[in-house]
Amino acid sequence: MRSRLLLLRRARTGKMLRNFTQSTSSRSDLRGRPQLPFLSVPTARVGRVRHMTTERKAQLKYEIKTGIKYTGYIWIAGASLLAAWFAIVQERLERRYPTPHEWTFKTRMDFRGGNCARYEPSPGKITDWRQVAWWFETTVKRLLDPEIDGKDVRDAPHDLPPGTKDVTGKSENWRRGYYEAMMGYAKAAEYMDGWVLDKTRNIVFPPGTMIGPSNPYPKPLPAGFKGAPREEDCELRYESPDAIYLRILSTPGFTNRQKIEAGLAYASWLDYKGITGPASIVFEDAVHLAASERPDLPAEPLDKKTWILNDAAGLPSENLLTSLTAYATFRARQGDVTSALPILVSILKARRSLPSPSPTPEPSSLAAALGSKPATPKSTGPWALLSKIFIPPPTPAPPDGTSPPIRDPSDLCQEAALSLHIGEIMYTTSPSAREEGLGWTREAVDVAEEQLHQLPQNKYQDSPARSACRECLATGLGNWAAMVAKLAREEERARAASSSGSKTGAGWFGSLWGQGSDVSGGDAAAEGGKEGTSRWAAEEKVIEERQRRVSDLLEDLKPPPRGILSFLQA
Repeated sequence: MRSRLLLLRRARTGKMLRNFTQSTSSRSDLRGRPQLPFLSVPTARVGRVRHMTTERKAQLKYEIKTGIKYTGYIWIAGASLLAAWFAIVQERLERRYPTPHEWTFKTRMDFRGGNCARYEPSPGKITDWRQVAWWFETTVKRLLDPEIDGKDVRDAPHDLPPGTKDVTGKSENWRRGYYEAMMGYAKAAEYMDGWVLDKTRNIVFPPGTMIGPSNPYPKPLPAGFKGAPREEDCELRYESPDAIYLRILSTPGFTNRQKIEAGLAYASWLDYKGITGPASIVFEDAVHLAASERPDLPAEPLDKKTWILNDAAGLPSENLLTSLTAYATFRARQGDVTSALPILVSILKARRSLPSPSPTPEPSSLAAALGSKPATPKSTGPWALLSKIFIPPPTPAPPDGTSPPIRDPSDLCQEAALSLHIGEIMYTTSPSAREEGLGWTREAVDVAEEQLHQLPQNKYQDSPARSACRECLATGLGNWAAMVAKLAREEERARAASSSGSKTGAGWFGSLWGQGSDVSGGDAAAEGGKEGTSRWAAEEKVIEERQRRVSDLLEDLKPPPRGILSFLQA
């Protein structure tokens, strides 16, 4: 039926109708959906790829947020490690160089920095005194600033040197710290004396290098400095040591011991500069100040004419022994050995009469003697360890020096130095006392070496006793070797003169009567010369062996510091 209808339609129209499958183009033109770019299927052709999809955008946001988060974590962790490392370093420096707790943190850090730069230079380098002077100068300025740490610090009377302050209103710890900072500043000023500041470039230059009328022949610049400064652009960078030492000596609030130490340091500086007259006056003032500290003595501790200690006054104080020793060595350096030798002998006699340190009883024996149980040491236990870590250490108070010292290893080192001075004076002044002077020198070397083995060694800073013993040992070995070498040369010349005289006297008669007397005389002189030469030659070998044995004590090699990256070191 359907087929018939189709045939009739074709017959009427006269055209053949096409099937649906044969008219795709017309159907596409009529009913096809629009060709829009965002509705098309992605293909591999350029320009038709979608790079930022919704999933890709979410992934990038997550990665950026995660990166920022972990970067912040790393920076926070690094800052925390640096802060912890800085705190540990400052705490270790505080244990080695205690500071008053009432100072501000910045002042305490500057003070520790000055001491660290002075006593602990970088491995293989010497002390940078420019850095030391800067640290201590900053510390002193902060201590005198009333807005920082200088509250209750008043100006001294006008008759005192300019810049002198009255620190009697501060505590003892504050005054002691201020004194140490001033002494460190004065010592650094000795090394920086004459250094100038180029104001145009803000650079410090060594003395004698600036170009100007007052310096027509400037010195060449050391390595690391560029461009010599001009005199019109320069000014002195640091204060003179004289001004600093005079302020210390005039500061109200310092103890006699502190003023005596400052006076001896100032006199040594004047002696180094060749100003011997004022240096002698400062030495004498220090001795008089030490001798007047104890008015309760039965007699005057010092003979005012000969400067010899008076035995009737009892044992001298530590301040008197120290100042009088410095004054006696100063007079010996100036050539006045006739008066310096009796002073040194009296000082050595007084030191040898000092009491020995009393042995400290053991805790167990002391408890048994008292009939009680031994107490548990306070340094044990976790709480004690935590308190030791977090509680700042107390600032130690040194003795005032008014009491007689104890004959401990430190005092024995001073005895060795005195023996060395006495031996040197006796050897150089009297030919008949050379043997005795050589004996004093041997004794000094033996005592210094023995005490160096007994004194504890600090890897950061040597104690004054250990430094004195090392210096005494090195000087004593040098003096000993020079004395023996001179005696050996004189003995050799005497042997040569004796041998030549024997040959001259027996040669003419020997030609007539034979060679018998010449041979016998020459053999006797040779034996005498050989005996004398062998003695001093043997002692020279002993000295060489001694120098090799104590080389490690004299060099005192210290291991390099191992810092935070020590695990990278071999």
